[in-house]
Amino acid sequence: MNNQNEKPNIVYAIYPNANGFSFVYMNGPRTLLDYGIVRMNPICNFQLLDKIKKSLDYFKPSIIILLDPYAKASRTGFRIRKLISNLTTYAQQEKLQTASVSRDQIREVFENFGVITKFEVSQWLLTEFKQLETRRPKERKLWTSEDRNMGVFDALSLALAWYYLEN
Repeated sequence: MNNQNEKPNIVYAIYPNANGFSFVYMNGPRTLLDYGIVRMNPICNFQLLDKIKKSLDYFKPSIIILLDPYAKASRTGFRIRKLISNLTTYAQQEKLQTASVSRDQIREVFENFGVITKFEVSQWLLTEFKQLETRRPKERKLWTSEDRNMGVFDALSLALAWYYLEN
């Protein structure tokens, strides 16, 4: 029986990329509440941060999961590092808990399930989260850029890696 005073344990994973950011809201490792991609052209960290701040009011998460831009093998650019830093500062001011997960940690977690590449991870995630079927990415060729929908799977893999590492 649920106590009505209980606060849901909502996780908000944000994965910044070259075009904006992608996000997922989760209430446990098996419950995807919402997901999306925010693209901005021309790209502007101030506007992105403003959109993220507004999105925090949507489900009022108990923790924000971010990509670790300072991990050993990170190739995160200056603009994204600055966005993550500003977001972390804002979260501290608002007394929101944050956690960081690196791309290496995500890779290590999903290697346990026998998937290695980002595309393989996305295909594995589709078996677990059927509602993402409309976002199914196309397999990348050497001469093509990454599918536009891959951001949702990046954010979801970030959240699931955090759940896996926390337990």
